[in-house]
Amino acid sequence: MDFANNRFVRAVGTMIGSIVGVGIFGLPFAFAQAGYGVGLLALLVLGGLNALLLLMYTDIVAHTPGHHRLAGYVSAYLGKGWGRFGLIALAVGVWGSLTAYLMAGGRFLSLLFGTTSSGSETAFGLFVLSTVAVISYGGMKVASRAEVAILTVLLFLLAFIAISASSVAHPANLMPSHWNKLLLVYGVVYFALNGGVAAIPEMKEILGSNRRLPHAVMVGMGWVMGIYAVFTLAVVSATGTGTSAFALDALVPLLGGTFEAIGSALAVVSVLSIFTLASIALRHAFQFDLGLHKNAAWALTFVPPAILYLAGLRSFIGLIGFVGSVLAAGVGILIVAAYESMRSSGVCRDHVCIELPRICSFAVAGVYLIGMILTVAHYFA
Repeated sequence: MDFANNRFVRAVGTMIGSIVGVGIFGLPFAFAQAGYGVGLLALLVLGGLNALLLLMYTDIVAHTPGHHRLAGYVSAYLGKGWGRFGLIALAVGVWGSLTAYLMAGGRFLSLLFGTTSSGSETAFGLFVLSTVAVISYGGMKVASRAEVAILTVLLFLLAFIAISASSVAHPANLMPSHWNKLLLVYGVVYFALNGGVAAIPEMKEILGSNRRLPHAVMVGMGWVMGIYAVFTLAVVSATGTGTSAFALDALVPLLGGTFEAIGSALAVVSVLSIFTLASIALRHAFQFDLGLHKNAAWALTFVPPAILYLAGLRSFIGLIGFVGSVLAAGVGILIVAAYESMRSSGVCRDHVCIELPRICSFAVAGVYLIGMILTVAHYFA
């Protein structure tokens, strides 16, 4: 089978590639802080809720006429005011995510080339930004074809890390449980799961129909959950409470220079992959929902994270935790509201909808709202 040209494989690859990225390197730190059992439970619960949210959005995308992204779909069912709010929340969240990718890209390239100064990290981060800006200009069609090859390499290297880390694993590192760190885990896990929403309209274009879209979404989420569970198990069992914010730093002293080179290469591939897809998705949102010209949308995608990065924003875990708990969860609540409005409008009388039980909507929105309130209270206390 020609995987690069198989529509279903490309769609699943786009889903995985839109989610698995720099967030995976923050997960081991959060799991180590709370205990692997607490982290795994949070991953399973939030992964299940995120799967429900993605199925809701899949219904919206599949049965709403027109060529839209998030703001357009929210406007169709909740009004233009909420659509603009959704676009602002999405844009700010993605800008925060892109800034986190710059932090990670700068750190991993510094590891790869053996430099440790903050100046070199900044220069490498800007190199990552410039590279992705050039690649993303070609659009999703080019990126989604490359994504299958990138994911193949990514999965191979993740397996390499897991196998390497298992040689220095200590099961006792998995045992502690600290429930007071649950809010930290919540934000980091949700950030690591975020990205699927932006991928679904792109997946619809790749598939060319709605029939296989829910299946592709669930297959992609299954892969993501498995990757996260295995990766965090391997890293936390090896480094325990010494796990670093970027995961790889703490493994290098245990596994040596060869691991440092290969692991850093993995991280760079991951950052470039997710950065490219996320930036294209945001650029498309500006084009389709704001009606901006391609060049203006492209500039609006990359300039804000560059400014934030050059301004000195460097708290990786704090940033991804806030983006996941507040901004991404806020977008999720808007999607739930739009989904319920769509069902009430009678769309599902004319189309074959998934028709999730209403309790699913309450569960998803309730957990996200509680997480938002607790996070805001924590950050601004």
